[in-house]
Amino acid sequence: MTPIATDKANHPSSSERILSTALALFAVKGYDATAVREICEAAGITKPTLYHFYGSKDGVLRALVTSAFGQFRAIVDRGLASPGSFEERLKTIARLVFAEAREHPRLWRFIHSIIWAPPGTAEPPDCAEFYDGVVGSLAVAAEEAVRKGELAPGPTDARMLIFMGAIGEAATGYVIAGHPELTPELADRLIDTILDGWR
Repeated sequence: MTPIATDKANHPSSSERILSTALALFAVKGYDATAVREICEAAGITKPTLYHFYGSKDGVLRALVTSAFGQFRAIVDRGLASPGSFEERLKTIARLVFAEAREHPRLWRFIHSIIWAPPGTAEPPDCAEFYDGVVGSLAVAAEEAVRKGELAPGPTDARMLIFMGAIGEAATGYVIAGHPELTPELADRLIDTILDGWR
């Protein structure tokens, strides 16, 4: 879920440098403890450049969170659109989430710090809207799997909590403690274990 892209010459633009630098600082120091001056100095840009692209430090925060949410949503959409059974599509999603958490642990840590920050500390985009959208898409797919006979009938809301909780806990454990190792095999075992109770 990296929010940073580079151009063909592999040189990030000023706007990309601002985001990557802010992410590194926010993940280590926290949003409130990071000054605009620090972002600018570390990114090698001026304050007017940051203000031109993002308007404020809050604008940088919003750009990071919006990008991360968008990329997580894209993972879910990509997995649900992939061919195969509901089980195969959930495994695709789990593998993709694990790969992103492995490759971008700072972003994962940063997003969690923003979500769990005390009210008024930082004002990210609407987390509830993002969460409800992702869970809603998964719920529709799960209910379709029930209609097709892939799953036994059951409480969709509880099933969504189980799936989101298992994937999120594994990724968070990796970022915090370095384990479990987020392998495709673990992703598959998690989904197999979950769906064994839903069939």
